[in-house]
Amino acid sequence: MGSSQRRERERQELRQAILTAARTIAARDGWQAMTIRKVAEAIEYTPPVIYEYFKSKNDLLLALLIEGCRQLAESLQQAQTGEGSPEDLLLQVALAYWHFAFTAPELYQVIHGLGGVPFGTTETPKEAREAFAALRNAVCRVLDAHGVQRSDIDGDVDIFWSTLHGLITLTMAGRMKGGVPRAFPLVERAVQNLLRAWVGEG
Repeated sequence: MGSSQRRERERQELRQAILTAARTIAARDGWQAMTIRKVAEAIEYTPPVIYEYFKSKNDLLLALLIEGCRQLAESLQQAQTGEGSPEDLLLQVALAYWHFAFTAPELYQVIHGLGGVPFGTTETPKEAREAFAALRNAVCRVLDAHGVQRSDIDGDVDIFWSTLHGLITLTMAGRMKGGVPRAFPLVERAVQNLLRAWVGEG
């Protein structure tokens, strides 16, 4: 390995260490408590070193948003590779979305809490578009299987997405009666209700 390759590898390793430290701090104390200084202390560097990789805290958060969307997209795509009916796979997608949110809550929260990041536009990060596309594909497979023609498929996907997001955020905030044990089964009920509405309209 040449010296330039070694330096690039070390640079990538330090960048990943910064992201990991930021996630750890956020998971423990919340995103509001995460600062460049705390990240620097966690990896035993000075703040100016962090700024060589990320111009600001928001720049660091944006990198984590992109990483979170990438992981979410992979989870949603993987959920659709198994056997089963389109309806079964839609439920698996919903459960994958839920599990991502609760296994990586710090990433889920930055995905939906970072202001200034456009969604639903040409400026939307590619990784976020891929996550939405995975949700869209799952919904389309159900509708196609039943020959349902829709004039606003993105609207149907938004309803699916916002239903999941609502259950998750209310549960995370402690505002869902019964907490996770009660909220988790509601995911399946919500999917079943949406399926009845979509297929019934066909």
